[in-house]
Amino acid sequence: MINARLPVENADTVSLVCALLARFPELASIRSMPADGTVRLTFAIRRRLDRATQRSIAESVEDHVSAFVLLGGERPGTLRIECESERAMGFVHVTRDLESFSKEELEMLSALFLERFGEALVCSPRSEEEFEEDEIAQDEAALYAIEALRDPTQSKNLVGFREEKRVLVYFLKAQKKAKASARR
Repeated sequence: MINARLPVENADTVSLVCALLARFPELASIRSMPADGTVRLTFAIRRRLDRATQRSIAESVEDHVSAFVLLGGERPGTLRIECESERAMGFVHVTRDLESFSKEELEMLSALFLERFGEALVCSPRSEEEFEEDEIAQDEAALYAIEALRDPTQSKNLVGFREEKRVLVYFLKAQKKAKASARR
């Protein structure tokens, strides 16, 4: 009998990504792209972002992330900031390499967006259960989630996002953009 190691693309990874989204209610979505070793974080803002605001937030994110990573003694690999704006909503996508990305950087980005956009930043409301959870346990789960996203055996893109009061996680084949079945 041959035992092959199964990829981490399982219920544990889904649970960890759910924990990451629960720990950081400022995130609208997370997309892991193992083929290129990156993660894409999306922040949603309840207002249209004009070009000046888009340019300003992109510069601010770039400055903060670059300085943060350099202070940690590393060099940022991938750092892309893209902004989208519709009539009443704006979205900022931050793409980072998983090698130098950390939970502390995510904390810094969340604080930056909260400070910059305040009440306009779309944040998931916390349930009463989440208030009772241990913050140390949530931080530990966030660390494990980032490590799980870094796992080199992953072959599928993973997308986690909030819909109403639920977190949905999808696995996508890295080569295609077709949706796979949802796991909760």
